[in-house]
Amino acid sequence: MGRASPLPPDARRQTIIAAARPLLIASGAQFTTRQVAEAAGVAEGTIFRVFDSKQDLLAAVIEDTLDPEDLCGKIRATPPQPTLAAHVAVLIKLLQEEIGAVNAVTSALHIAHGGASPAHSGHDKLAHRRRALAVSDALGEALAPFAPQIRVPLPQAAAVIRIMAMSSGHPMLADLDLSEPATLAEVIVHGIHVPPEE
Repeated sequence: MGRASPLPPDARRQTIIAAARPLLIASGAQFTTRQVAEAAGVAEGTIFRVFDSKQDLLAAVIEDTLDPEDLCGKIRATPPQPTLAAHVAVLIKLLQEEIGAVNAVTSALHIAHGGASPAHSGHDKLAHRRRALAVSDALGEALAPFAPQIRVPLPQAAAVIRIMAMSSGHPMLADLDLSEPATLAEVIVHGIHVPPEE
């Protein structure tokens, strides 16, 4: 039986990053490159042919977690649901899952550095702004089939959904009564106002 052909460099890099992320979440920066190698199914030396150091690997995991490309792809691929509220609920669930992953990674690093916020590339205000714009653009496209039912411009609707979903996943702002995607979607779509009876 022949040996499996080696992965292309980009695929190998992503495999290592994907293997390192749950280890980082589970044990902070205390995981070993041997553990990463076992999880990725590669030799430990392969990691250091892809990354100069464990610190470089950590930085790559953070950048990959903050990269909005995968999230934007999932948002754009979401098929229209039967109602606007149901569609918004699905989008909120995607956003909450992403926020959970980001929070888990940053919390693990925060604990690993004794409460200090480690500096890393891609974590500045400009990077956050680019990420927010990319996600909002994807949300706007996903809302397009429902445009006739939305009374504000789609970019504004997208921004409201993104901000509300982020708030629902923030440990200091989260409200259990509003954390459920369907409930939050209903509030966003229908508001809190009950129209007077005719």
